[in-house]
Amino acid sequence: MKLYHILFLVLITVSSCVPKRKMVYLQSEKGQPPVDSVAYSYNRSDYRLQVNDIIDVKITSPDEVINRYFSGQGGGQQGNQMMRMGVQGGGDIYYMTGYSISDSGFIDLPVLGSVKVEGLTIGQVKDTLDVKIKEYFKEYFLSVRLGGLRFSALGEFNAPGKHVILQNQATIFEAIAQCNDLNMVADRENVRIIRQYPEGSRVHTINLLDQNLISSPFYFIQPNDVIYVEPLPAKSWGVGVTGAQTVTTIISAVSSGLALIIAVVSISR
Repeated sequence: MKLYHILFLVLITVSSCVPKRKMVYLQSEKGQPPVDSVAYSYNRSDYRLQVNDIIDVKITSPDEVINRYFSGQGGGQQGNQMMRMGVQGGGDIYYMTGYSISDSGFIDLPVLGSVKVEGLTIGQVKDTLDVKIKEYFKEYFLSVRLGGLRFSALGEFNAPGKHVILQNQATIFEAIAQCNDLNMVADRENVRIIRQYPEGSRVHTINLLDQNLISSPFYFIQPNDVIYVEPLPAKSWGVGVTGAQTVTTIISAVSSGLALIIAVVSISR
């Protein structure tokens, strides 16, 4: 093999590999302190409920009458049984046991009827329900929380699809972990988040490699977020992600080509 053939092979190998700096999260730019030496402040506000969100409302009391009223969706033996079935099946438990916000912004509760919750925080919903419950009952315990964080992961995830995190809040990295991380050819510098707002959806672009992401308003995901990750050019080249893969692919292609040439020459003789 001549020298220029070797140089060409090295050039292809280097240019087709995904460098480490394209895969390491939360990097420090030149002149910035290391990521582990800084205390970051969060840039977030209380989430305000929107249409199709699901909230978990539980009302319990020593009074069996109250428990009987709220023993279906959201509490009691039946609700607990449905929750256990949901957990065991790996499904969305709060879809069955929670209260979904209608297109008009209301949830329907036993006894209390329709309650407007769109645009309110979880704390404001609890205060609103507390006032209404006091009209009917004296002794009770009220619990209100977000019925999980639902998001969709598209593109270069190891496990794309629709996911639910059963927490009140979760970071973008927790969402990525839920999807078994990104693969090696994912473009971590240009991740798009399609986020729902009262006036419509907006598309935001974030850089997972930048340590300043922690202080951005997109460090925490919100319900119904769509996270889309495009591939790096290395994927479309089809040569390989690592140097070893590239060399193996090239050698395999060359070997196949030589074998084909030899076969054609043999037949033509």
